[in-house]
Amino acid sequence: MLEKDATKINIHVIGVGGCGGNAISNMSSDSGHSNIRFSSINTDISALNQCQGFSRAHLHEHSREHSQKHEVVLIGEHTTKGFGAGANPEVAKHAAEHSIELLKTLIADDTLIIVIAGLGGGTGSGATSVLLDLATEMGIDALCFVTLPFKSEGDKRKEIACHALEEIKRKANATLVLSNDALITALDATVGIISAFRHCDTQMQRIVESIITMLTSTGYINVDINDFSHILSLEGDTALGVGVAQSDETLCDALSHALKNPLVQTSHIRGTQGVIVQLTCQQEPSISMYESMLAELQTLIESSQALIISGVTINEALPHFAEVFVIATGIPPDEQREPTSEKIVEMKRPRLSQPYNGKGEYLDTPTFVRLKGKG
Repeated sequence: MLEKDATKINIHVIGVGGCGGNAISNMSSDSGHSNIRFSSINTDISALNQCQGFSRAHLHEHSREHSQKHEVVLIGEHTTKGFGAGANPEVAKHAAEHSIELLKTLIADDTLIIVIAGLGGGTGSGATSVLLDLATEMGIDALCFVTLPFKSEGDKRKEIACHALEEIKRKANATLVLSNDALITALDATVGIISAFRHCDTQMQRIVESIITMLTSTGYINVDINDFSHILSLEGDTALGVGVAQSDETLCDALSHALKNPLVQTSHIRGTQGVIVQLTCQQEPSISMYESMLAELQTLIESSQALIISGVTINEALPHFAEVFVIATGIPPDEQREPTSEKIVEMKRPRLSQPYNGKGEYLDTPTFVRLKGKG
């Protein structure tokens, strides 16, 4: 599998606040993509000190020479003194605004930023929108992954999170919403909280790595950065996910499975305006199964007017037969849809599910999680 010219596509994964920083620590330590930047932004210097693989040289100033695996950036050094935002989004927003030149330098060379933040507290809720404003101003596409607080954390945190989410959805090209409460229903109730959050990080990492592979690897049929930007620009909700096929015959199952992650708010993709479906295979898929997969996609869309962009890449090192990555955008808002029992992935615009077992089960949960407490 050939790599595209990395100097033309610069993908930057950025965590904002404590939750985002934890996710970036996990991603950067596990990522197999050496040409992707990982950074964490925070108002709390002690939280940045906990990040894995960071360079202390980046705590006070950002260098364009980003050879480190994980860069960390302290914002609002002269306003918060490095002690955090005190769960106040306005404090974090002002901290980001006071560090605007630092943030501009951080993303100056980026083509796409993928932002990860937990909402309901201070830094993630307040500083993320400032970063997104900069991305818009600088012509950089932005895809956001955000988590919502547990219901048990109270109405105040929910109010902060909802307000921040509205702003983020307005400013980002796409926003994937993950709910902490979904961890309880998706995983066994006896699973440790750190293991549960790590599992959530794994879901984001697998989607992020699929995007990176799609945009940086040369395939037989390519999806390029302009295709991706066009699909992200479509107004409406967005669904995305990754499914795994163990054989040629299960490509259709993998496609459906890609859109059924219990950790996110998902929905059918009926009425979508545009779809990217990226197929990465160990070996050449049969034309009949490939055509059947696209026909299944048409069935899910229920419209012949959607723009469908497909990509095919052969990667002999893949541990299973195929991965199917799907992004569908421009989906009509909830109020324009017919009632459905499906869940939805809330979006504005815009590694891996476990093998499908033929029973419709979602097997992305690690074995130790699925079996824990089962006797």
